Amino acid sequence: MLLPLLLWSTMFATGAEFGPSLEGEVVPAETEATDAAEGVDTGAVGCSDQYLEGGVQLPDLPLFFKRGITDNEWGTPEMIDAIVSATRHMRWLMPAASPVNIGDVSHEHGGFQSGHITHRGGVDADIGIYSTGAHQNANGGFEVLGDNFDVVANWALIEAFLDTGYVDFILLDHAHIARLRAYTTHAGLLTEAEADDVFPTDNHPWTRTGYLRHAPNHDNHMHVRVLCPDGSHAGSVKAAG
Repeated sequence: MLLPLLLWSTMFATGAEFGPSLEGEVVPAETEATDAAEGVDTGAVGCSDQYLEGGVQLPDLPLFFKRGITDNEWGTPEMIDAIVSATRHMRWLMPAASPVNIGDVSHEHGGFQSGHITHRGGVDADIGIYSTGAHQNANGGFEVLGDNFDVVANWALIEAFLDTGYVDFILLDHAHIARLRAYTTHAGLLTEAEADDVFPTDNHPWTRTGYLRHAPNHDNHMHVRVLCPDGSHAGSVKAAG
């Protein structure tokens, strides 16, 4: 696939490193939470989008992100590592940008979460997006941006998530996706062919190709879904929440 080569070239140019380290090494269960935040592969395979086993709670890293409801901030090691790695990179790349607001992930053991159809297996997270000036709400929570969408900062954040290697797909409003595609192609960051690997090519958010896919009610945040530890898809739910 062309996208990993593109993202690798970006990391090489900046000297950034993301994704799992010490791949394949099994570590004691008591160190799993720390290792998840550091990108260690604990050796687990497979996962569910309906329950969470061996979940890790999002750590308190206020320079990188602003936490929401702590009881709703449990995820797979891959999810927690993706959030920590992407927001750490944003802090390095754009130190004046606001910390990223984190919404719901999952409960400690997964299962139903009020207000959501997904967010049951630790593989889904709601992530704040930037308004003009790389700004996010200082009080936490998400704001509807409309045209007040910082395309440069938001593409940097999305690319940081993709660079982790964990992302299955990202749900976002179609108007924001169109802005991102126009920006990346017009600025020469992606060719049209490369953009086809990133952006959607059909009309259903759960069957599209591409990493960025439209979903209603995602104009004030993006919904990141990660892969299972073995690289498989977590499930086949039919709607975003």
